[in-house]
Amino acid sequence: MLRRWLALALRPVRGLGTAERIVVFGVAVLHAFGIGWGLPSTDGWDVDGIAPRDFLPGLVETFTPGHYFTYPPLHLALLALVTLPVTLIQLLRAPSLAPGDLVETFLSVPVMTTFALAARVVSLLMSLGVALMVGRIAKAIFPGSRSARAWAMAICGVEVAGTYYAHTTNLDLPALFWASAALLVLVLALERDEPRRLRWVAVLAAFAIVTKDQSYAVFALSMPVVLVAWTLARPRGGRVEVAREALYCAVIAVVLVLVLDAAPFNPTGFAARVRFLTGPASQDFAQHSRDWAGRLSALEDAVRFFPNHYPLALAPILAAGFVVAVTANVGRGRLGAVIPLLAAASFTLAFNCVARRVEERFMMPQMQLLAVYGGGIGVAIERSLAAGRRGRAAFVAVTAGVAVLLGVRLSASMLLTMTGDARYAAERWMSEHVAPGELVEVYGGNVYLPRFSPALTIERVDTRPTRSRNPMPGIVERQDRLGNIEARRPRWIVVGMGHAWRYLQEERAPSDGRVLPRIQREGLADADTRDFFRALFAEEAGYRKARVFHYEGSALFPPRPLHASLATDVFVFERR
Repeated sequence: MLRRWLALALRPVRGLGTAERIVVFGVAVLHAFGIGWGLPSTDGWDVDGIAPRDFLPGLVETFTPGHYFTYPPLHLALLALVTLPVTLIQLLRAPSLAPGDLVETFLSVPVMTTFALAARVVSLLMSLGVALMVGRIAKAIFPGSRSARAWAMAICGVEVAGTYYAHTTNLDLPALFWASAALLVLVLALERDEPRRLRWVAVLAAFAIVTKDQSYAVFALSMPVVLVAWTLARPRGGRVEVAREALYCAVIAVVLVLVLDAAPFNPTGFAARVRFLTGPASQDFAQHSRDWAGRLSALEDAVRFFPNHYPLALAPILAAGFVVAVTANVGRGRLGAVIPLLAAASFTLAFNCVARRVEERFMMPQMQLLAVYGGGIGVAIERSLAAGRRGRAAFVAVTAGVAVLLGVRLSASMLLTMTGDARYAAERWMSEHVAPGELVEVYGGNVYLPRFSPALTIERVDTRPTRSRNPMPGIVERQDRLGNIEARRPRWIVVGMGHAWRYLQEERAPSDGRVLPRIQREGLADADTRDFFRALFAEEAGYRKARVFHYEGSALFPPRPLHASLATDVFVFERR
């Protein structure tokens, strides 16, 4: 049995050449470095992550009539299966199944750390899966090339957002895993002219959508274009088969999404979640206005985001690779070569320009898929060698190699920012300088806070009801206005810039289609909280800055902020 499981685990790399295996190993090392960021703990530092706290309650909410969870249930169910032994042990240890007893039983450092690490390892494996599938697509669209696959995998593996989300429990990378699998099957179906494979495309696309809803945008525009072009490329007598399979594909995808998203079992909850997704979940965070100026500025920002993911040197290399892929193929092969670009364009137009958001996680699908065209490097090298132009081959190899190494540097900068997180230094300083019994007041969610020693007296103050907050063992929750600081008079205040920045920024007027998101405008409208933070940071609230913890980085590996999680300073204030 063990041998069978091992053979199944090694199957994706069994057909790889030596160079490709080296690339997979290198990407695995890069994506595993620092995977214990912020652990051990009862919570994680990955903003919007679903582990360790959310995947089990989210699964319950999905199937509770009238209720819903922010995200679809597929990955929640997968993580529940992976962590099932730990869950069963904790259920047996719980005094009862009452919510309070379950929270107390599960909310411990060993259990929560195990859940978080398990979820991160799944993300890591899926990141390697994306790289493998990108490489396989490159092999298909650069026929005959021996090294196209390795180059595409290497470029995909050093993309900054992919490296970051391989370390977190966010759903963006798992959704991309299933979407990449769907696109790979689509490319192979075209290559072999097998329309029946569209049924598997539908299944995998549905898996992507019920992992994270925004995945619909990968297929919304690309699939119709591909299916119409495929139909027209066939002889008149064979067009009916593609049309029929396309219809099956649509039906399978819709039915699977509805069933896996619990719509038949919890229709009111499903409808409520759809309203949530099309309302506050997207519109409250829109960075661009709801007009053509906003959509165009979102498109412009999407193009400008390339350096956030890759070194600029890779842009012309990928563009040239696309040209090579198109010219190296004919007929259906040429259509297959365009699929990664079509999918990237589809996501940009159907999500970025509709939700009007451009962030690293919302550009990761495009950047990872465009890595396919890095396979053109291998073609250029092989053609130069075949023509006896060794100098040109060496120039292409060295230039592309340097570009990939620059990509490694970008990802390494992010990883070193992760392992050098300012919260680590804040934790050490507080354990040495804050005496037991001295009251420490903190603000913001768990993801923005350092871990605190059980010996410290910590009180979290917020205007929200205490029952609505994500609990943290050892922290006393208090509902109050922040501006009422003189009544509380804590000795210390600890706040991360990851939370405070939203109250310190200036509200700006709309410009060229760009707006301040509604959620941030509402935060600035909270005059008490806004004025308190501004007075606190100006040292006008009766407190002085005792220490500011900041990750400096280096000239070679500068700090790399990402998803409000990294490169955020931690401030410790002391009462005057």
